[in-house]
Amino acid sequence: MTPIGRRLREVSSVPELLVVLYDAIQCHYEIHERCEILHRDISDNNILVVREPGNPIHGILIDYDCAIDKSVERSSVRPERTGTQPFMSIANLEGMDIDRTVLDDWESPTRVTGNYVGAGVGFASIKGARNQKFCKVDKTLVCRGFWDYVDSVGRIHLPRRFGKTYNLSTMRLFFSSSLELDETQDIPDNVIEGGVAGLSVAEICRKKREWLFRDSILKKEDPDFFEQHFGKHPVIFLSFSHCRGPDFVDFLSQLGDVMIQAYNNWLFDFEESNIELSGAANRVKLTLENQIRKYNGSKEDSAYILGYKRLALDIFEDFSMLSRRHFSRRHILFADEYDVPFITVYQSDWSASQKQDALTVLKSLFGFMFKDDTSREKGLMAGVFPISLGDLGSGANNFYDITMVPTKQDEYVDPTSIDPSELATDGSDEFIDSFGFNRSEVGSLAEIVLAPHKYLHNQIEDVMWTIKQWYDGYQFDRFGGKYNPWSVCLYLKHLTKKVIPTKIYTDEEASALFKSCARNYWDETGSPGLIERQMELYPGEFCTLANELFREYALYSNLQPLTSMPHDALVELPLAKFRLSDLATGHFNRDALLSLALYAGYLTVRSSTTVGIPNGELRCVWESILTRMLLHSTSDSQCRLEKGKLLKELHRGKMDYLCQLIKSSCSVLANHKNHKEFEYANIAVVTINCAARYGVITHPDQPDISSFDYTINRESASEQGNVDWVTLLHSTANVRNAFGMVVEFKHIPDDQVESSRAGRGKAKRGFKQISDKHYNMTMDRCVECIHIGMSIGRGVVHAEPQLYKRDSSDSEWVEVDALL
Repeated sequence: MTPIGRRLREVSSVPELLVVLYDAIQCHYEIHERCEILHRDISDNNILVVREPGNPIHGILIDYDCAIDKSVERSSVRPERTGTQPFMSIANLEGMDIDRTVLDDWESPTRVTGNYVGAGVGFASIKGARNQKFCKVDKTLVCRGFWDYVDSVGRIHLPRRFGKTYNLSTMRLFFSSSLELDETQDIPDNVIEGGVAGLSVAEICRKKREWLFRDSILKKEDPDFFEQHFGKHPVIFLSFSHCRGPDFVDFLSQLGDVMIQAYNNWLFDFEESNIELSGAANRVKLTLENQIRKYNGSKEDSAYILGYKRLALDIFEDFSMLSRRHFSRRHILFADEYDVPFITVYQSDWSASQKQDALTVLKSLFGFMFKDDTSREKGLMAGVFPISLGDLGSGANNFYDITMVPTKQDEYVDPTSIDPSELATDGSDEFIDSFGFNRSEVGSLAEIVLAPHKYLHNQIEDVMWTIKQWYDGYQFDRFGGKYNPWSVCLYLKHLTKKVIPTKIYTDEEASALFKSCARNYWDETGSPGLIERQMELYPGEFCTLANELFREYALYSNLQPLTSMPHDALVELPLAKFRLSDLATGHFNRDALLSLALYAGYLTVRSSTTVGIPNGELRCVWESILTRMLLHSTSDSQCRLEKGKLLKELHRGKMDYLCQLIKSSCSVLANHKNHKEFEYANIAVVTINCAARYGVITHPDQPDISSFDYTINRESASEQGNVDWVTLLHSTANVRNAFGMVVEFKHIPDDQVESSRAGRGKAKRGFKQISDKHYNMTMDRCVECIHIGMSIGRGVVHAEPQLYKRDSSDSEWVEVDALL
């Protein structure tokens, strides 16, 4: 089939670009006006350049997968976020609760030609972008670090979006002696000096790859290493990301497809390079192709697939032999997302025998690839969760592991605080520090982003502090002070879109701007499926654990050193070997869940025996997970709560809605006995905190439902004792004045939950305690407040409220029936 058009980046001039964009916008207009179709995904990949002999250049708009028919009556739900993230409108990007219109689509073309901060998953997709104003972080030293550090086989276990695939693609493009056409095809031909006329495909690919590394730190710092290894090694690159078969047969087929895809890439290189294989290599090639041909003809035959469980292994064995015989040297093997097939097996509902067969297949495959294959020179596996060496069919002696857990329990290094001469000489530090961002790299990116805005450039420390609070806090092996690279890049990208170049910002305005761009970007890229599975199985235990983590983070984020924190506030986790199979025991395993969250990036190491929430972004992630559980929703978009409803009810002294929310969330403990008063109180507090994310305590003066700035103080001290919960919300007048809420919780034992009289009596006792112990002393900032005595038991919530008002902070409180 002949392609109908080329990518937008292949226009050769500004006038051509304007013509193509005009045609795309005209196409969008006609389809919307005539057919009432809204596209909702305008990006540079969905606008094609069409060149036809004898006709002027023109553009077309393609890809209507996200389009909707505006003429169809739709239910009133919160608008979904659709489209390609860098090209979304601001309303779409920020998830505003307003209908998407044609104006959102028309905002996208203004972003198609904009500048980017480099957030991507492939080295070539970032480094090879036509737009040379791309902000880049040079990670090319990972190639030398890998070569020096990994003698035989290494493994990297880091969270999603922390640079694993990016660095693997960097090493692939550096070491590989193949064309790697699929990695370089998006790089425009005009990067080659003198053009491509007269050059073969192999020469074009080689020159594009040289261009990618032309100004790299690796080439400048170690030209001898560059010359010795660039393009000199056969590389086999396998991605197991799609090995998620719903059944055993599909799973086996997908493993075979991984091997065939890698071979097909090589076969294409052979054909494009006009390579003649030796007799021995050609015989292996014919055997391999015969296997693949037979497999492709039998993919729909379940009996064939089940009877040939060695399919993937046999294909790889022949593939490896072909590499050795053709190149006369051993290959480098990269396996991306190697843990996915193992997770698929552990999570499946297959029969016990099928699970065992699947693990046997994987053990044989990985055992050969990374232990027994004598044609392999070096190997590297990348994934999130560590798979036991026994399941991999390999001994432990030849594996080098990089994880979120320090190799030595008390070892912790800030990579920006040590002299380069102090780095390990075996390449390990150079290799490990290539993953994630350190403070120096984040600072360089921030400098580049703010440099064009002279009125903001002197605010670099302020923006760095915001980034640190939100995206710092990780530890990789012995390196601490690591930032989430994906979120840092998206934060800076969002900042460049929101800043007004001509505006002179005051310090307060600049600080507000920086904070407004800080949000949870990382969790938008995927769902924490394994964690959510544990949450569904053990909701009560999960809720208790989440509250422990929130309490620890509140203390830690106030810069309290671990040594001064209460021992019972620390979340302890013996950093032992973690096995995914530990989660399939049929009962709640606290340490296994904490380990799972640690490796997935939801927690970080605090000390040799404790863990905690790393930063503000991950606090939002935990809140989001907990919110969906407490509010019985499968996604954030389904959590539809009326804006300001709870705040208005509290101002009126009404308790129905508050009790309804807390009763609903406390149902997660319905099947668990012997819960204590503080556990129910914790759930009540977190419920309101979580519901606040959806606007229930948003003041009418606040335009954004996510603007729920308020103060929470648990166990706040007064002159007579401790109160369970103090919250400062917004007053009836405006968002500047505080409305205080003081709550004292009482527990209703299981044998009294049927008695309304007992429940109300306990609520009244809690209310009386607030007055008797002068808990309203904590309300010195307020002129409006509410006292609530609340009793909670299994499926039961009672509340006893009273509103108060005073003229000034020096006057006496007076009881009132309502504030509105």
